[in-house]
Amino acid sequence: MTKRRYLIVLMMFLSIFVNYMDRVNFSVSIPAIRHDFGFNLDQIGQIAFAWGIIYAVFNFPGGWIVDRLGLRWGLFATLGWWSVFTVLTPFAGTLTGWFVIRGLMGAGEAPIWPINAKCANTWAAPSERSRLYTWAGSGQYVGPAVGTLVAGWILVEFGWQWTFILFGIAGLVILPFWLLIVRDRPALDPRVNQAEVAWIANRAHPQEKADWEGIKAVFFSRTGFGMLLIYITFGYILFTFLYWVPSYMYYTFHMSILKSAAWASLGALLGFVGFVLSGPFNDALVAKFDRLTARRIGTAVPMVGTASCIVVSLFTAQAGMGGLTAVLIGVAQLTMNLTVGAWAVNIIDISPNQASTGFVYGIFNGVLNIMGAFNSLILTGLATRFGFPVAFGSALFFMLIFLVSILFIVDRPSYGRLVAHAELSRSAA
Repeated sequence: MTKRRYLIVLMMFLSIFVNYMDRVNFSVSIPAIRHDFGFNLDQIGQIAFAWGIIYAVFNFPGGWIVDRLGLRWGLFATLGWWSVFTVLTPFAGTLTGWFVIRGLMGAGEAPIWPINAKCANTWAAPSERSRLYTWAGSGQYVGPAVGTLVAGWILVEFGWQWTFILFGIAGLVILPFWLLIVRDRPALDPRVNQAEVAWIANRAHPQEKADWEGIKAVFFSRTGFGMLLIYITFGYILFTFLYWVPSYMYYTFHMSILKSAAWASLGALLGFVGFVLSGPFNDALVAKFDRLTARRIGTAVPMVGTASCIVVSLFTAQAGMGGLTAVLIGVAQLTMNLTVGAWAVNIIDISPNQASTGFVYGIFNGVLNIMGAFNSLILTGLATRFGFPVAFGSALFFMLIFLVSILFIVDRPSYGRLVAHAELSRSAA
């Protein structure tokens, strides 16, 4: 059997890696941007919101567009778009300019997770779906782990403007390699032999159309409602950790920009470990239990660990223990990401057919990112009034709803019907 699917996953990983590098440069540069433009913390939150809400909204058409363009050209178009606007960011000039350029950048970045879902549904066998989805998705944390340190160094040595220019150029460099290597489906790639095609078992017809009745069944089911709640709440939890740790360290413990970036990078590294382990962890659970039980265990147990770390971090922050607080936040990111191979892959499992995967995933990921956008306003508002420890503690409320949703709202009858329909569509000749 050839191993071409792993090279496709590597290219998907590099694209997500660059995508998230292009986000953390803003977080690291906040003190310098505030100094140069005179923005207050609420205005910084508004800029983050402008990026976040456009990013969220464009998940909805973005997933549909990717289904139409296909995996190969869909990522090429979006990666090129957001990289250009990353390069243009330092030239925003005014607050309005920041809103426009960051918003346009967010529009291009929006389809990245629908693309990853489509990649996993197209290039991964069901038995390795969690593994390949999360291995590619781990770029979400390698990007910040590397990006925060590199951005901090570039900022100190050359100025914050170059963090955007150089990171944007890195995305443009990937484009020709993506076109050279990636094909929409295994059967279209002459470098894939029949043994690998059979293993992946992707029999979707090239002219397959979106299954609108199946899509309706997803969103009007109890499982679909429960999954929407999971995505909404995880949006708040994820954005809390992903973008605000450098500011937490800088403003709470009065660390330097470079030291704040280093502690944030530790959290991103631990988050990466959680992402990489999440796939094998959840594939192993599926091999041992029925699928819904496996998804519940893989979701709930690690999230309880995340909540426990945040509770303890409230006390260490109050005691002025910056290093220990950063470690606890990092461990929380590790356990949080152990859940991803369970709840996120559920959407691939229940998408009615492959021609609908990008659209369905785009809807779910869109609501996640709408909450993520509002996280910027809520969290900066709480941080301004009560400090960053309290702001981070607000994620506990959303963790509770997240746990209730996977354990009690997602139900076995509707979940079973959706998975059975998706598997029948996938195996159809």
